[in-house]
Order: sequence, then structure tokens, then C-alpha cells
Amino acid sequence: MIKRIILSLLLPIVFLNVYAQENVGSPYSIYGIGLLPANNSPYTAMGGVSAAMRDNKNINFLNPASYTALDSNRFYFQLGITGEYAHISTHKKSADYRVAQNANLSMALRLYRNLYFSFGFTEKSDIGYDLFYSYSISGSVSGKFNQNISGEGGLNDIYAGFGWKYKNFAIGTNFSYVFGKIEKRQTLTAEIENSFYIRTSENNRIRDFLFTPGVQYQFKLSPKSLLALGTSMNFTQKLTAKKEFISYKVNSSSGNSTTLDDEILRRGYIKYPFRIISGFNYQFKNKWQAAADYTFHKMSVYEEFKINQQLKDYHKVNAGISWTPEEYGRFWWQRNRYMLGGYFIKSEIQLKETNVDTYGVTFGTQIPFISQRAGELLLGIAFDLGIRGTEKNGLIQEKYAKLRVNIAFKELWFMKRKIN
Repeated sequence: MIKRIILSLLLPIVFLNVYAQENVGSPYSIYGIGLLPANNSPYTAMGGVSAAMRDNKNINFLNPASYTALDSNRFYFQLGITGEYAHISTHKKSADYRVAQNANLSMALRLYRNLYFSFGFTEKSDIGYDLFYSYSISGSVSGKFNQNISGEGGLNDIYAGFGWKYKNFAIGTNFSYVFGKIEKRQTLTAEIENSFYIRTSENNRIRDFLFTPGVQYQFKLSPKSLLALGTSMNFTQKLTAKKEFISYKVNSSSGNSTTLDDEILRRGYIKYPFRIISGFNYQFKNKWQAAADYTFHKMSVYEEFKINQQLKDYHKVNAGISWTPEEYGRFWWQRNRYMLGGYFIKSEIQLKETNVDTYGVTFGTQIPFISQRAGELLLGIAFDLGIRGTEKNGLIQEKYAKLRVNIAFKELWFMKRKIN
């Protein structure tokens, strides 16, 4: 039974990762380490809140202090994946893309008394773009100069985290191994006789360790209501990187190529900036829940090989509510958790004195399936509708629709049978 469950969790992530590699994503992923995940928590339908969220059904890997809210006698599996459809446009042209992204696989259990443990895999950033520009050559009647810019890759995160609680106070930390490859390519072509084209390829390979502490505090406001406060963060850290760069000139007629530059910078780093998420979570009668987060990421100090990339600081505000009619109701629709939320992101990207901001709304549900022999399965379905960027000043606007599927399974490994 367990082998079947694990296989069913792993197959979708393998398939969707292969599918994602064959698709091109947002052109704004060209900057920095790519697009940072905006909504990849189990609470995507609540706007992606995470800082103060804690329950015994979901592994909230974005704040390790939340591990202490899990059942002490259960083993947890959790899988999440996002599929995105987007329409991108300028004031002249438009196009569409589809991509799978932000996959994660997590597991968790209690180790000893008030000490909990979680480990898993997440995607930390996504890169995928393919841009084409065409310019007229000065002094030529029909000659053109074409430029093609493309890139792919991103960062991944394998983490192991611990959470510990004392009464209403919980602390935790994730120890992460961050790794990935960022590939940037460019082709320059002149559409004239006896011309040549120039190709460049730049690969950044990044790998290092990242430390993410988190805290949560929960207290009663009344016999029927609870308030939780939470914070998680990353400190500024230099991630070890190796840069490989090659450029060569190719004759359009003969195909002969000449290497112009071939360089490997073996020593270098990417400066991953300070990041903090803080928020609250209010619960009433185990039915209603309201939560909000604020995220600050100091991307203005982001560097690649000691060169500041001229980005702006990242700010995000997100909030959401949820409603569960009857947690132990007779009918399935009574036990469901219905969620609604929204978010606004002032991103690190500013072009032509115009901010590339993102805002969206989210909604969805979490559906519990209970088996007396196997355990409890929670199916989360979340929709995310948003807009990134603008068509002003010749920029690109993206209108996207995302579907987030999150599967959380609580195994009965540590439950003791009372009747044989």
C-alpha cells in the first residue's frame, strides 16, 4: 500500500518536470536568479500565506517552526505542483505559453517528544525565456540585424528541517542545499550577403548551503479564538558559483566557426540577499481563519561575481481567509476547507522607470479523504489568476492562470492498535 502511494506521488512530479523543460516561461525570468515562487505553499488558495500558518494536516516548509503543529504519531508525505497558462502581450504583438513549475516533495514526523523533523525538495526559482528582436542596418536598404536571447534553468533546494516547541512557543530551522544551473544564450545575425553570425553561451552553476530559521507564537484571545504570529527568514549569504562563457563566430555560407572567447571563472559567488516573511493567523471556532503576510527581500544588493545587478528591493503583501462548515461533519462538503485570498508584489525589476509589479486573486479548497486502514489524504486544489507587468513604455504584460495541486497524506505508521 505504501509503495503504491509513494509511486503515485512521484510519477506526476517526474512527468510535469519533463513537460516543463520543453516549454518557455516568463520573459521577466531573465533577471537575477529568475522568478521567485510567489505561491508555492499548501495555502496557495489563501494568497500563499505561510509565516503564521500551522495545522496538523499540511507540511508548511516555508516556516520550519510550523512542524510542531503536526500529529505526533503520524508520518507525513506531501506533494505540490503548479501548472501555468499565460498570455503575454505588448502594444503590438502577443503570444501564449504553458509551463509546469514550483514542484515540491516533503515528508515529516516527530523524532522525540517536542522535536519534529521534515525533509524534502523544492524549486527556489524558475528561468525560461526566448526573445527575438529585429533591427534595420544603418546605410542598408533591406539589410536587417537580428538578435535572439534565450535562457533556462533555475535553483533547487533540498532541505532538512527541525522544529521544537515549548508550550505556545515554537522555533525551527531548515538547512538547505541550494543548487542549480542558469544558462543564458544569445545569437546575433546580419541578413546580408557573405555575412556571419555570433553566438554566445553563459552558464552559471550554483551550489551552496542556506540557513532558514523560523519562529511562531500562538495564544488564546478567547475560549473560541486563537491568534498566531510567525516569522521566517534567510540571512544574506554568498552562494558558491562557477561561470562558463564561450563565444564564437560562424560564417553563414560555409558554416566555418571561429572561437572568440572561451573562459571559465572557477572562483566566484552569487550573493543571495536577506529575506524575511512575517505575518499573523487568526482562527475562530475551528471554522473561520484569516491570515496575512508581508515579505521583504533585499534584492538591491544582489550580486553576480561581485557585480551588482541593479535590481530593486522586493516587497510582497498577501492575505486570505478560509471556512470549514463542520470539521467532523457527516457530509464531505461539510468537511472541506474553502479558501479565498489575494496578493500584491512590488518586484525587484524596474525597466524604463516603470515597476514590473504583480497582483492576483486566489481561491480553492482542501478536500479530506479518510481511511480507517491507510490514513488520511488531503487533496488541495487552488486557482491563481494574476497580472504581471504592463504594456506601458513598450514593456510586456502577462495575464496568467495557475492551477496548484497539493496532496498531503498522513500515514498510520506510529498508531498503536488498541484491538487486535
